[in-house]
Amino acid sequence: MRVRSSSCGRSELNNRYMTTQERKAYFGHLWPDACLANEWDVKDDAQRRAVTIACMRAIRAPLSDSTSALGRDEITALFVYLRHLGDPASLEKSADWVSCQDDYKTFNRARQADWHERELYGPGKNKLARNRFGGRATAAGGPLETLDPEEVRKRHLTMASRHQKKSKDLRARKLVDGGREQLSLDKETQPGGQHAPGVTAKPATPPTTAPAPRSTGAGELVDVPF
Repeated sequence: MRVRSSSCGRSELNNRYMTTQERKAYFGHLWPDACLANEWDVKDDAQRRAVTIACMRAIRAPLSDSTSALGRDEITALFVYLRHLGDPASLEKSADWVSCQDDYKTFNRARQADWHERELYGPGKNKLARNRFGGRATAAGGPLETLDPEEVRKRHLTMASRHQKKSKDLRARKLVDGGREQLSLDKETQPGGQHAPGVTAKPATPPTTAPAPRSTGAGELVDVPF
């Protein structure tokens, strides 16, 4: 899948620090796997920084060898690169890296849109996967299908908005159900705190809420697991 050039600026969320989950992925398996595949010392900080700056150069992002200087899009690109380095024989990971180099911002939005789609409709072949190879047996040796930045932007906003609305609806439904349960418990209790004959006391269950998208707005980028 080839991605057309985009004129987007920096990431919508100019977050220059990895989240806790991203740091766990980075130091827990992405960097160690790349080191194992390339016979690097996992404790070699100079090599780790060199890989970071090589990635930024490949995607034509502002050069930096420090992960703390990276935004949401750049962190995703680095993780895609490390997945490729850790398993260079993988067709999927190779294709991801090729697409990411074409336009890493558009690639990240496509990935985000797929995450929202999975959260909404369950696991399956999302658009990034459906358009991956276009019937080709290999990611090398020819162009892959193109993703249009404007199409991806619209799809990302649509899926994120739907996901946000669904999460709000679920939270509201949980609160209503919790209130009904408490009301039913109150009716079973007689004045003075005594339960009606034959009624067993039940502890009140606090209302629970469904997990919401890890974003404060439909257009923002979220922490999608690797």
